Amino acid sequence: LPVKTIGSVPVNVSLVYPNTYSIGMSNLGFHSIYSQINSRDDALCHRAFLPSENSNISNINTVEADKPINEYDIVGFSISFEMDYINIIKILESARISVFSEKRQMPLVMAGGPAATFNPEPLSPFVDFFVIGEGEEVIHEIIDKYREFQNSSKQEILEAFAQINGVYVPSFYNITYDKEGKVQDIKAESFTQSQITKCWVKDINKYNTESVILTPYTEFKDMFLMEISRGCGRNCRFCMAGYCYRIPRYKSLDKVLERAEFGLKYKGKIGLVGAAVSDYPFIDELAEKLVENGIKFSVSSLRADTLREPLMKGLAFSGHKTLTIAPEAGSNRLRRVINKGITDEHVINSVKLAHRYGIENVKLYYIIGLPGETEDDINEMIVFLTFLKDYMKGLGNKRGNLTISVNPFIPKPFTPFQWFGMESVRLLNERIRLLQNRLKPKGIKIIFESPRLSEIQSALSRGDRQTGLLLYDIYKKGAGTSAYKKTEIDGKGIQYYAHRYLYQDDILPWDHIDLGLNKDYFISEYNRAIEGKNTARCTDEKCKVCKICRHK
Repeated sequence: LPVKTIGSVPVNVSLVYPNTYSIGMSNLGFHSIYSQINSRDDALCHRAFLPSENSNISNINTVEADKPINEYDIVGFSISFEMDYINIIKILESARISVFSEKRQMPLVMAGGPAATFNPEPLSPFVDFFVIGEGEEVIHEIIDKYREFQNSSKQEILEAFAQINGVYVPSFYNITYDKEGKVQDIKAESFTQSQITKCWVKDINKYNTESVILTPYTEFKDMFLMEISRGCGRNCRFCMAGYCYRIPRYKSLDKVLERAEFGLKYKGKIGLVGAAVSDYPFIDELAEKLVENGIKFSVSSLRADTLREPLMKGLAFSGHKTLTIAPEAGSNRLRRVINKGITDEHVINSVKLAHRYGIENVKLYYIIGLPGETEDDINEMIVFLTFLKDYMKGLGNKRGNLTISVNPFIPKPFTPFQWFGMESVRLLNERIRLLQNRLKPKGIKIIFESPRLSEIQSALSRGDRQTGLLLYDIYKKGAGTSAYKKTEIDGKGIQYYAHRYLYQDDILPWDHIDLGLNKDYFISEYNRAIEGKNTARCTDEKCKVCKICRHK
């Protein structure tokens, strides 16, 4: 990348990841936008992060220039997780930037990333404009437009941005609420889009979405990360990513092999990134070619029903010691409800195949509190895991660990489960204790996310602008456990937003965002879930199930 200094080019952007350096530099989307901005002669992008707990929070400076982020024209946040929302408030205030958009002139505050795409509303009081969807192409339109209106007022710049497909300027949308706190109406100004249509990259072969800056200070310090696919067509009904990043797209085998060879110049292992790497159409050939060329690799995700010998052989060659897969639900019945498409038999066969190649440790991901879950589903999960531990021993695997990671279900916008509230914290804790009491004596390790933390994520996931104001009040009270529990606006706190049930004829806080899938489709999938009916996965053909291919 060309060396540029702040002020030497017309457009200066500080790209901020609202968490630590280690986490932010593990995010390929962050790398990609950084690269795209810096590829231009008329713009620069410098990085900033939330300082570690031992650092001075008042010193929010960029890595490249050690300059305060408020000296840049645009401060852009890349947002992947709800728990980082409060860090955005903290960073703005610490950088002496007015937290509320309506009180701020410059710099402009931009936000993008998965969390900003599926529901920007909780952050709307603080952000001037959002990028909805994938940013590699639209970021160039934004910079072009900014250059055109750079000497204009903030209002004029935002009005110009509002004409760009995929850019959402929340101040141009008036949202009213009824006495229950539900959205009553969404009215857009006449000069802007009534529906914000997501941006998406039709040909991901055009972009090398990969590690741009290599650093030893990340979780994946020994790997060169590279994207091989984007989106997922599996229709898992709980999964926001499967709907937000549809249509599934794949990089060509030749392109992947070319970038793997490039990455090998810098790191000893390649990290293959995708929503379901084992679903990559050429995964068997890719694994064989990588092994043939002596390239070790790791994968971001696997599915038990598409895990075959060439990939397993490649993982063993690359030094993998643990097989990680996600059955998600505790019973076969509940997996039909969520449309996971994985059976106990798939899991058993994967464990058997892994053992054949010397991979003895197994880690399984489960969600508890899914819609329709009963104690029978939990008991079936316990019976199966007990069997699986014994099965591993029966294979001759005496020393391998069986670990399960348990996470509470968090309802997400733009999924068939978006109307459900989160299960009660009390019941979730009871089920975690049941799993611990029954599985630990069998030598099965259990790790889990706190239902209290999940409750906060759930509130923010399906929240609205009122939720954002609530979060600001919580921040001002210290953001401790008691602040989250006791803070309310109009009698409504985190618990209300986390557990409320929304109705199918309600106006949802994100109804003015268009990801290409209409509400009737989600209602249909909701009904199929209740009936335990399967929905086929997306294909490259123009099917008539979700009809998103009309955007192709």
